[in-house]
Amino acid sequence: MKIFITGKPGVGKTTLVKRLYSLAPERFRGFWTEEIRERGRRVGFKVITTEGREGVLAHVGIDSPHRVGKYGVDVRGFEEVVLPILESCLPLCPKVVLIDEIGKMELFSERFVKVVESITFRRNIRGIPVAR
Repeated sequence: MKIFITGKPGVGKTTLVKRLYSLAPERFRGFWTEEIRERGRRVGFKVITTEGREGVLAHVGIDSPHRVGKYGVDVRGFEEVVLPILESCLPLCPKVVLIDEIGKMELFSERFVKVVESITFRRNIRGIPVAR
């Protein structure tokens, strides 16, 4: 079974993901995204895994060729935090996989795209082996 939650920004998708996780953390594996705020102003975004690892996804102070609006995207940092936990779900994960965000920032990572495709469609995607 696969469940996709979609909606406009600010409707509570991440809040729902975090609430579900808080109810039974042992049943989930994955990550969610939160805003980074300084003096009440959003300056970036961070990712937090169900294992408690955190990393910056994007920030106004990051100089990167990958940009979304005023934010520079740290693709390598994102991959270092998120990919190990998602790759641990291949070929099959005994837990519910949380992927809070599949947006423009995350899609700069080709490896992330491949892993999400493999998890979602449970097939071999360009060299990522998945049990049949």
